[in-house]
Amino acid sequence: MEVNQMVTKSDLIRDLKQLGVEPGMKVFVHSAMKQIGWVPGGAQAVIEAVQEVVTETGLIMMATQSTDNSDPKNWSRPAVPEEWWETVRQEMPAYDKRKTPTRSVGKVPELFRTFPDVERSDHPMWSVAAWGKDAAEFVADHTFENGFGPGSPIERFIEADGQILHIGSPWDATTVWHYAEYGIERPDIESGCKIKRGDDEVFVHYWHRLIDSDPFGPIGEGFTDESFVTSGKIGRATSHLVSAKESIPVVMFQLSALNSWLS
Repeated sequence: MEVNQMVTKSDLIRDLKQLGVEPGMKVFVHSAMKQIGWVPGGAQAVIEAVQEVVTETGLIMMATQSTDNSDPKNWSRPAVPEEWWETVRQEMPAYDKRKTPTRSVGKVPELFRTFPDVERSDHPMWSVAAWGKDAAEFVADHTFENGFGPGSPIERFIEADGQILHIGSPWDATTVWHYAEYGIERPDIESGCKIKRGDDEVFVHYWHRLIDSDPFGPIGEGFTDESFVTSGKIGRATSHLVSAKESIPVVMFQLSALNSWLS
């Protein structure tokens, strides 16, 4: 990245407040460091800025997905030879919410999961992490069955009037919107992962909802005039503050319409 504009933590705090982030707010944060500008302290400064604005009376949640803890037969980026599959299942480490790294969610969530007082959920592939008031309660009981749907931390965040905070990140990164896919006609698929069971590490198979974030891009682009979206700049990054509860019905309607058109 070309260093032509410095964005300090103080700048981030000012911009977050101008966007509408405030003490006590619950925010699900997505970010793209390259879009923000050059930040002294990098991801640490970004996390601390959001913490200082929402304070411990609020809540910060982020996606800490470890999608490589999954069945290799379903892998495509990259795919691995079929003759490797069983060895991969046997040799991959079990999910450990303290140690297992994130995959493909960026520098900020990867660092956030290691911060003091951050709680991480138990889902071995689709975990989320939270900091702030009632963080442990928000991430509790994250099972194979609920994934991003009813009974999950995502549902609790939505019902608590949480706000989705995009800091330079694309709309198709909106984890909360996967909740809408549980309210439309969508198949379940078989998957698997490595977990701890007592003193053993075992590879287990389970079924989960087939999710697809590709439609979220055009859906989000159409939200620019919606009353539940506030847009602005955080550093150099185009940013959005979106009501999770108000956006979900619209996303669900758009996905249902897309399903009807494709069928």
